[in-house]
Amino acid sequence: MFAACGGTAPQVSGVVALANFDTTACVPQEKTLQIRNNNTDQPQRVQGVHFEFGTNDFDKDGNHPPTLKEGETYFQFFKVEEVSVGNVVKQAVGGMVQEIILPAGATMTVKVSYTPKVITKGDAYHNTYLDVVLNGPKLGVMQIELRGTAATAAAGCTTDGGGNNEEFDVTAVKTTLSHKDNGSNVVTDLDPSAVSGTLKLSKGDGDKVKIVKENWPAITFPLPAGSPLAEMEIKLAEDTGEVDFADDGVLTFDGVAFSGSNVVNLTNLTLTTGAVTVGSDKAPNVVGGSITFTGSPLNDQGEMVLVVAAPLTVAPVDTVAKVGGGVFGMEIHLKKK
Repeated sequence: MFAACGGTAPQVSGVVALANFDTTACVPQEKTLQIRNNNTDQPQRVQGVHFEFGTNDFDKDGNHPPTLKEGETYFQFFKVEEVSVGNVVKQAVGGMVQEIILPAGATMTVKVSYTPKVITKGDAYHNTYLDVVLNGPKLGVMQIELRGTAATAAAGCTTDGGGNNEEFDVTAVKTTLSHKDNGSNVVTDLDPSAVSGTLKLSKGDGDKVKIVKENWPAITFPLPAGSPLAEMEIKLAEDTGEVDFADDGVLTFDGVAFSGSNVVNLTNLTLTTGAVTVGSDKAPNVVGGSITFTGSPLNDQGEMVLVVAAPLTVAPVDTVAKVGGGVFGMEIHLKKK
Protein backbone atom coordinates (compact mmCIF):
# COMPACT_ATOMS: atom_id res chain seq x y z
CA MET A 1 0.00 0.00 0.00
CA PHE A 2 1.76 3.15 -1.18
CA ALA A 3 -0.82 5.86 -0.61
CA ALA A 4 -4.36 6.62 0.43
CA CYS A 5 -6.98 9.16 -0.57
CA GLY A 6 -9.85 10.33 1.53
CA GLY A 7 -10.01 11.78 5.01
CA THR A 8 -11.14 15.24 6.05
CA ALA A 9 -8.81 17.58 4.10
CA PRO A 10 -10.35 18.66 0.75
CA GLN A 11 -7.06 19.20 -1.09
CA VAL A 12 -4.22 16.78 -1.89
CA SER A 13 -0.84 17.66 -3.40
CA GLY A 14 2.77 16.55 -3.43
CA VAL A 15 4.75 13.33 -3.34
CA VAL A 16 3.23 10.76 -1.01
CA ALA A 17 5.35 7.67 -1.75
CA LEU A 18 8.46 6.31 -3.49
CA ALA A 19 8.78 3.11 -5.54
CA ASN A 20 12.23 1.76 -6.48
CA PHE A 21 13.07 -0.41 -9.50
CA ASP A 22 16.28 -2.31 -10.22
CA THR A 23 16.61 -4.23 -13.48
CA THR A 24 18.80 -4.86 -16.52
CA ALA A 25 18.61 -2.33 -19.35
CA CYS A 26 16.05 -3.42 -21.99
CA VAL A 27 14.51 -5.91 -19.54
CA PRO A 28 11.18 -4.61 -18.17
CA GLN A 29 10.36 -4.75 -14.49
CA GLU A 30 6.80 -4.33 -13.23
CA LYS A 31 5.52 -3.12 -9.89
CA THR A 32 2.01 -2.85 -8.49
CA LEU A 33 0.98 0.24 -6.56
CA GLN A 34 -2.17 0.32 -4.44
CA ILE A 35 -4.15 3.43 -3.60
CA ARG A 36 -6.98 3.16 -1.08
CA ASN A 37 -10.03 5.37 -0.65
CA ASN A 38 -10.11 5.83 3.12
CA ASN A 39 -13.49 7.54 2.87
CA THR A 40 -15.98 4.83 3.87
CA ASP A 41 -19.02 6.96 2.97
CA GLN A 42 -18.31 8.36 -0.50
CA PRO A 43 -16.76 7.13 -3.75
CA GLN A 44 -13.73 9.02 -5.08
CA ARG A 45 -13.48 10.13 -8.70
CA VAL A 46 -10.00 9.71 -10.19
CA GLN A 47 -9.86 11.86 -13.30
CA GLY A 48 -6.61 10.36 -14.55
CA VAL A 49 -3.48 8.36 -13.81
CA HIS A 50 -0.44 9.42 -15.83
CA PHE A 51 3.11 10.73 -15.55
CA GLU A 52 3.77 14.35 -14.72
CA PHE A 53 4.27 16.09 -18.04
CA GLY A 54 7.89 15.93 -19.19
CA THR A 55 9.25 13.92 -16.25
CA ASN A 56 9.30 10.64 -18.19
CA ASP A 57 11.33 11.95 -21.14
CA PHE A 58 14.94 10.77 -21.57
CA ASP A 59 17.44 11.11 -24.42
CA LYS A 60 19.43 8.27 -25.98
CA ASP A 61 22.05 8.59 -23.22
CA GLY A 62 19.46 8.48 -20.44
CA ASN A 63 19.68 12.18 -19.59
CA HIS A 64 16.71 14.05 -18.18
CA PRO A 65 15.65 16.53 -19.34
CA PRO A 66 16.61 15.17 -22.76
CA THR A 67 19.22 16.90 -24.90
CA LEU A 68 18.17 16.27 -28.48
CA LYS A 69 19.94 16.89 -31.76
CA GLU A 70 18.01 17.41 -34.98
CA GLY A 71 16.15 14.24 -35.96
CA GLU A 72 16.52 12.63 -32.52
CA THR A 73 13.59 11.75 -30.32
CA TYR A 74 13.12 11.17 -26.61
CA PHE A 75 12.46 7.88 -24.84
CA GLN A 76 10.02 7.04 -22.06
CA PHE A 77 11.53 4.47 -19.71
CA PHE A 78 8.51 4.19 -17.40
CA LYS A 79 5.04 3.05 -18.44
CA VAL A 80 1.57 2.87 -16.94
CA GLU A 81 0.33 -0.58 -17.90
CA GLU A 82 -3.16 -0.70 -16.41
CA VAL A 83 -5.39 0.45 -13.58
CA SER A 84 -7.92 -1.82 -11.89
CA VAL A 85 -10.62 -1.47 -9.27
CA GLY A 86 -12.17 -4.79 -8.32
CA ASN A 87 -13.03 -6.62 -11.53
CA VAL A 88 -12.85 -3.46 -13.65
CA VAL A 89 -9.55 -3.21 -15.54
CA LYS A 90 -8.58 -0.28 -17.78
CA GLN A 91 -5.56 -0.63 -20.05
CA ALA A 92 -3.39 2.46 -20.41
CA VAL A 93 -3.32 4.25 -23.76
CA GLY A 94 -0.57 6.72 -24.43
CA GLY A 95 0.67 6.31 -20.86
CA MET A 96 -2.68 7.34 -19.39
CA VAL A 97 -5.82 5.88 -17.84
CA GLN A 98 -8.81 8.19 -17.48
CA GLU A 99 -12.01 8.26 -15.43
CA ILE A 100 -11.89 5.74 -12.62
CA ILE A 101 -14.45 5.60 -9.83
CA LEU A 102 -12.99 4.32 -6.56
CA PRO A 103 -15.87 3.12 -4.33
CA ALA A 104 -15.94 4.00 -0.65
CA GLY A 105 -13.28 2.02 1.20
CA ALA A 106 -12.04 0.37 -2.01
CA THR A 107 -8.50 0.00 -3.36
CA MET A 108 -7.22 0.96 -6.80
CA THR A 109 -4.32 -1.04 -8.24
CA VAL A 110 -1.92 0.66 -10.65
CA LYS A 111 0.50 -1.53 -12.62
CA VAL A 112 3.60 0.33 -13.79
CA SER A 113 6.79 -0.83 -15.49
CA TYR A 114 10.37 0.37 -15.99
CA THR A 115 12.31 -0.52 -19.15
CA PRO A 116 15.49 1.56 -19.40
CA LYS A 117 17.31 1.65 -22.71
CA VAL A 118 20.68 2.57 -21.14
CA ILE A 119 22.51 1.65 -17.94
CA THR A 120 22.83 3.88 -14.89
CA LYS A 121 26.24 4.52 -13.31
CA GLY A 122 27.26 4.96 -9.70
CA ASP A 123 24.54 6.60 -7.63
CA ALA A 124 22.64 7.83 -10.69
CA TYR A 125 19.07 6.75 -11.33
CA HIS A 126 16.20 7.44 -13.70
CA ASN A 127 13.08 8.88 -12.12
CA THR A 128 9.62 10.18 -12.93
CA TYR A 129 6.48 11.20 -11.07
CA LEU A 130 3.17 9.36 -11.37
CA ASP A 131 0.19 11.71 -11.02
CA VAL A 132 -3.09 10.48 -9.57
CA VAL A 133 -5.52 13.31 -10.33
CA LEU A 134 -8.40 13.44 -7.83
CA ASN A 135 -11.60 15.26 -8.80
CA GLY A 136 -14.15 14.89 -6.02
CA PRO A 137 -14.84 14.79 -3.22
CA LYS A 138 -11.09 14.87 -2.62
CA LEU A 139 -9.35 17.31 -4.97
CA GLY A 140 -5.77 17.68 -6.13
CA VAL A 141 -2.86 15.66 -7.49
CA MET A 142 -1.27 12.86 -5.49
CA GLN A 143 2.21 11.95 -6.76
CA ILE A 144 4.29 8.79 -6.46
CA GLU A 145 7.95 9.07 -7.40
CA LEU A 146 9.35 6.14 -9.37
CA ARG A 147 13.13 5.59 -9.37
CA GLY A 148 14.94 3.04 -11.49
CA THR A 149 18.47 1.73 -11.82
CA ALA A 150 20.12 -0.66 -14.28
CA ALA A 151 23.75 -1.55 -13.64
CA THR A 152 23.99 -3.84 -16.67
CA ALA A 153 22.33 -4.16 -20.09
CA ALA A 154 20.91 -7.11 -21.99
CA ALA A 155 22.75 -8.23 -25.11
CA GLY A 156 21.90 -6.05 -28.09
CA CYS A 157 20.21 -3.41 -25.94
CA THR A 158 20.17 -0.09 -27.85
CA THR A 159 18.08 3.03 -28.16
CA ASP A 160 17.17 2.22 -31.77
CA GLY A 161 14.59 -0.39 -30.81
CA GLY A 162 16.93 -3.33 -31.16
CA GLY A 163 17.97 -5.18 -34.29
CA ASN A 164 18.49 -3.63 -37.70
CA ASN A 165 16.33 -0.78 -38.93
CA GLU A 166 14.97 0.21 -42.31
CA GLU A 167 14.72 4.00 -42.19
CA PHE A 168 12.34 6.14 -44.24
CA ASP A 169 12.12 9.89 -44.74
CA VAL A 170 8.65 11.42 -44.68
CA THR A 171 8.29 13.22 -48.02
CA ALA A 172 4.66 14.34 -47.69
CA VAL A 173 1.67 14.08 -45.36
CA LYS A 174 -1.95 14.66 -46.29
CA THR A 175 -4.60 14.87 -43.56
CA THR A 176 -8.35 14.64 -44.02
CA LEU A 177 -11.11 15.65 -41.62
CA SER A 178 -14.46 14.23 -42.73
CA HIS A 179 -17.51 15.73 -40.96
CA LYS A 180 -20.85 16.39 -42.61
CA ASP A 181 -21.25 19.78 -40.88
CA ASN A 182 -18.24 21.01 -42.87
CA GLY A 183 -20.11 20.29 -46.10
CA SER A 184 -17.22 18.36 -47.62
CA ASN A 185 -13.99 16.72 -46.53
CA VAL A 186 -11.33 19.13 -45.30
CA VAL A 187 -8.05 18.03 -46.91
CA THR A 188 -4.73 19.56 -45.85
CA ASP A 189 -1.27 19.01 -47.32
CA LEU A 190 1.10 19.59 -44.42
CA ASP A 191 4.29 21.58 -44.76
CA PRO A 192 7.39 19.34 -44.35
CA SER A 193 8.31 21.38 -41.26
CA ALA A 194 5.28 19.80 -39.56
CA VAL A 195 7.15 16.48 -39.44
CA SER A 196 9.99 15.77 -37.02
CA GLY A 197 12.10 12.64 -37.36
CA THR A 198 12.00 9.60 -39.63
CA LEU A 199 10.12 6.32 -39.65
CA LYS A 200 12.19 3.26 -38.72
CA LEU A 201 11.06 -0.32 -39.18
CA SER A 202 12.81 -2.58 -36.67
CA LYS A 203 13.61 -5.92 -38.32
CA GLY A 204 13.07 -9.19 -36.50
CA ASP A 205 13.33 -12.78 -37.63
CA GLY A 206 12.75 -13.49 -41.30
CA ASP A 207 10.49 -10.91 -42.91
CA LYS A 208 9.09 -9.65 -39.59
CA VAL A 209 9.14 -5.93 -38.76
CA LYS A 210 7.65 -3.69 -36.10
CA ILE A 211 7.63 0.01 -35.22
CA VAL A 212 8.96 1.02 -31.83
CA LYS A 213 7.09 4.11 -30.66
CA GLU A 214 10.31 6.14 -30.42
CA ASN A 215 10.92 5.39 -34.10
CA TRP A 216 7.74 7.06 -35.31
CA PRO A 217 7.98 10.61 -36.76
CA ALA A 218 6.04 13.26 -34.84
CA ILE A 219 3.44 14.84 -37.16
CA THR A 220 1.81 18.14 -36.17
CA PHE A 221 -1.33 19.42 -37.86
CA PRO A 222 -3.60 22.44 -37.23
CA LEU A 223 -7.07 22.00 -35.71
CA PRO A 224 -10.23 23.88 -36.76
CA ALA A 225 -11.11 27.13 -35.00
CA GLY A 226 -12.96 26.47 -31.76
CA SER A 227 -11.09 23.24 -31.00
CA PRO A 228 -9.60 22.76 -27.52
CA LEU A 229 -6.07 23.00 -29.02
CA ALA A 230 -4.69 25.08 -31.88
CA GLU A 231 -2.73 22.10 -33.19
CA MET A 232 -2.16 18.47 -32.40
CA GLU A 233 0.98 16.32 -32.54
CA ILE A 234 0.34 12.71 -33.53
CA LYS A 235 2.71 10.09 -32.16
CA LEU A 236 2.66 6.33 -31.84
CA ALA A 237 1.41 5.58 -28.32
CA GLU A 238 2.69 1.99 -28.07
CA ASP A 239 5.05 -0.26 -30.00
CA THR A 240 3.29 -2.14 -32.78
CA GLY A 241 3.24 -5.90 -33.01
CA GLU A 242 5.49 -7.75 -35.46
CA VAL A 243 4.08 -8.27 -38.97
CA ASP A 244 5.31 -9.67 -42.28
CA PHE A 245 7.01 -7.30 -44.73
CA ALA A 246 7.85 -9.53 -47.67
CA ASP A 247 8.93 -8.95 -51.29
CA ASP A 248 5.50 -7.63 -52.33
CA GLY A 249 6.07 -4.51 -50.21
CA VAL A 250 2.70 -4.80 -48.47
CA LEU A 251 2.72 -3.66 -44.85
CA THR A 252 -0.22 -3.79 -42.41
CA PHE A 253 -0.24 -3.21 -38.67
CA ASP A 254 -3.50 -3.88 -36.80
CA GLY A 255 -4.40 -2.79 -33.28
CA VAL A 256 -2.24 0.34 -33.46
CA ALA A 257 -2.60 3.10 -30.84
CA PHE A 258 -1.84 6.77 -31.46
CA SER A 259 -1.73 9.70 -29.07
CA GLY A 260 -2.61 13.25 -30.05
CA SER A 261 -0.63 15.71 -27.92
CA ASN A 262 -1.23 13.39 -24.93
CA VAL A 263 -4.84 14.57 -25.01
CA VAL A 264 -6.63 12.39 -27.56
CA ASN A 265 -5.97 8.65 -27.45
CA LEU A 266 -6.96 6.66 -30.55
CA THR A 267 -6.78 2.88 -30.29
CA ASN A 268 -7.31 -0.29 -32.30
CA LEU A 269 -6.47 1.37 -35.62
CA THR A 270 -5.02 -0.11 -38.82
CA LEU A 271 -1.85 1.37 -40.33
CA THR A 272 -1.39 -0.03 -43.80
CA THR A 273 -0.14 0.32 -47.35
CA GLY A 274 -3.55 -1.06 -48.34
CA ALA A 275 -6.96 0.54 -47.79
CA VAL A 276 -8.86 1.63 -44.67
CA THR A 277 -12.59 2.39 -44.72
CA VAL A 278 -14.55 3.99 -41.87
CA GLY A 279 -18.35 4.03 -42.13
CA SER A 280 -21.19 5.77 -40.32
CA ASP A 281 -21.60 2.74 -38.03
CA LYS A 282 -18.40 3.90 -36.29
CA ALA A 283 -18.41 7.60 -37.20
CA PRO A 284 -22.01 8.86 -37.50
CA ASN A 285 -21.02 12.26 -38.90
CA VAL A 286 -18.71 11.10 -41.69
CA VAL A 287 -19.40 12.76 -45.06
CA GLY A 288 -21.40 10.58 -47.45
CA GLY A 289 -21.74 7.67 -45.04
CA SER A 290 -18.15 6.43 -45.34
CA ILE A 291 -14.63 7.37 -46.33
CA THR A 292 -11.74 5.27 -47.67
CA PHE A 293 -8.02 5.97 -47.51
CA THR A 294 -5.72 4.03 -49.86
CA GLY A 295 -1.96 3.60 -49.52
CA SER A 296 0.59 1.95 -51.79
CA PRO A 297 3.15 -0.84 -51.16
CA LEU A 298 6.91 -0.33 -51.20
CA ASN A 299 8.06 -0.04 -54.82
CA ASP A 300 11.41 -0.47 -56.58
CA GLN A 301 12.24 3.21 -55.95
CA GLY A 302 11.96 2.67 -52.19
CA GLU A 303 8.70 4.61 -51.94
CA MET A 304 5.50 3.65 -50.14
CA VAL A 305 2.40 5.29 -48.71
CA LEU A 306 0.94 4.36 -45.31
CA VAL A 307 -2.61 5.32 -44.38
CA VAL A 308 -4.50 5.34 -41.09
CA ALA A 309 -7.98 6.55 -40.17
CA ALA A 310 -9.81 7.01 -36.88
CA PRO A 311 -13.41 7.76 -35.90
CA LEU A 312 -13.44 10.88 -33.69
CA THR A 313 -15.72 9.46 -31.04
CA VAL A 314 -13.45 9.67 -27.99
CA ALA A 315 -13.11 12.44 -25.41
CA PRO A 316 -12.38 15.29 -25.61
CA VAL A 317 -12.93 15.62 -29.40
CA ASP A 318 -16.23 13.70 -29.45
CA THR A 319 -18.19 16.84 -28.49
CA VAL A 320 -16.27 19.40 -30.58
CA ALA A 321 -18.39 21.03 -33.27
CA LYS A 322 -17.57 19.91 -36.83
CA VAL A 323 -15.16 17.32 -35.42
CA GLY A 324 -16.94 14.92 -33.03
CA GLY A 325 -18.41 11.88 -34.75
CA GLY A 326 -16.35 12.51 -37.87
CA VAL A 327 -13.23 10.80 -39.19
CA PHE A 328 -9.60 11.88 -39.18
CA GLY A 329 -7.22 10.20 -41.62
CA MET A 330 -3.58 10.53 -42.65
CA GLU A 331 -1.76 9.63 -45.85
CA ILE A 332 1.97 9.41 -45.13
CA HIS A 333 4.39 9.32 -48.08
CA LEU A 334 7.74 7.67 -47.35
CA LYS A 335 11.02 7.11 -49.16
CA LYS A 336 13.68 4.68 -48.00
CA LYS A 337 16.97 6.29 -46.98
